[in-house]
Amino acid sequence: MVDEWNHQFCATMRQGGDHLAFSARGWHRILWDAGVPVDFAEVSRLDETDMSGYRAAILPFPLCLGESTVEKLAQYVRSGGNLISEACPGRISQYSFANRGELSPAARELFGVRHEGLAMVREPKGGARWSPRERSWGEYLDDTFLAGTGPLEDLKLRANVYVETFSCRDSKPVLLQGEAVAGTVRDVGKGRAWLLGTYAGHNGTAYADEDSRALISKLLAACGVIAHAPGRLLLRRRCIEGKEAWVFTNPTTSPITQRVDVSGWSQADDLLGEPLHRTGDAVDLTVDALDVRVVVLQR
Repeated sequence: MVDEWNHQFCATMRQGGDHLAFSARGWHRILWDAGVPVDFAEVSRLDETDMSGYRAAILPFPLCLGESTVEKLAQYVRSGGNLISEACPGRISQYSFANRGELSPAARELFGVRHEGLAMVREPKGGARWSPRERSWGEYLDDTFLAGTGPLEDLKLRANVYVETFSCRDSKPVLLQGEAVAGTVRDVGKGRAWLLGTYAGHNGTAYADEDSRALISKLLAACGVIAHAPGRLLLRRRCIEGKEAWVFTNPTTSPITQRVDVSGWSQADDLLGEPLHRTGDAVDLTVDALDVRVVVLQR
């Protein structure tokens, strides 16, 4: 979800204004690498945009958030969607004032939590991509992972920038910092509202982390979001009636040959006329390193 008000607020921050970009591009990279198709939707257009086709909506670094925006997102959740928010949703109002209770009142209601604590956390291996110099002893938590629980049991998520903890009202824990709750989920109508007490998107590019990616994949699967990639090649589909273009990307440094299931399609051709070997309901597709091939399928 793209929020112009949040972007404008972050652009005025002397310190920490880059976190929205770190998070948004990190989420996009995680989804891209997982083979999950992603769109960008502006929150101000939620009244005009049909969100019913989206199984999950992600709020990266939602520091500045209006009450009306939260209510629109809540309606999406009530209608059957999954909203995944990072820490501190609506800590700052759309008028740039700090909200009492450290969270947007509407967000507290939507996620079913009360704010308990907020602490800065060190970057991995002494990094300083965004962390200011420590002013006093104990200002930062050591770099840490949050432990998954409930539907995220036995998985872990690297904490970035802050760790926010909560008390659950009518929500359930999904992330823990020791014994403190650092992530929750709440059933709302036909959907669910997920609140992560840190900035998970930073694990996409700033500090790529396989454990965190595994947890995010499990979270997305719990939302009904399944990767389209049939193997090591990344796949995007472009569809019209009776015809589809399958865009295969090889993000690795070596060629990949993969058998692709094309059952149900009478014809499969390479967009640029390169030969495709078809055997029954499958084609053998080779994509060179850091290259793209497009297979056009017709009924």
